[in-house]
Parts: sequence; structure tokens; C-alpha cells
Amino acid sequence: MAIAASTWELALDAELHSLLASAQGDVWDRLMHRFESRLICAALDATHGRRMEAAQRLGIGRNTITRKIQELGLDAKNSDENTP
Repeated sequence: MAIAASTWELALDAELHSLLASAQGDVWDRLMHRFESRLICAALDATHGRRMEAAQRLGIGRNTITRKIQELGLDAKNSDENTP
């Protein structure tokens, strides 16, 4: 029994094929960066910026979410959004 792909999976598949067709060598890193950034930003939005609660909802540790926020450059993004 085949399970139908959801809309986001179809969009991911299209993006993946587009990047692979362009012969770029960093497809994994580019997609993982975008995916992890979306996950973390959505969890932070849902928890009103509370990192520990966001980490719990994602099923990762507080040190992991802090490290990922730094690695993905989300700290700079959040501080830019809070600047008038």
C-alpha cells in the first residue's frame, strides 16, 4: 500500500530535483540548513522565544538548540528583527 506524499514533501522533492539538476555539490548542506532553520524558527514562534520549551517540543536538548541557533545564524536574524 503506497502512502501519498504530502504537499511539503512534493515541494521538497521538486526543490531537491532542481538542485540536483543544477549539479551543485552542496545540496545536502543547503537543504538541511533551510529545514533546520524552519523547524527551529517555528518552534521558537510557537513558544514565544522560549528556547528550552522549543527544544522540548522538537525533541532535542537545550544545548543542541542553542548550538543550532548559532550555527544557522538565527541569533543574528532574531536580533535584526528586534532592532527598530
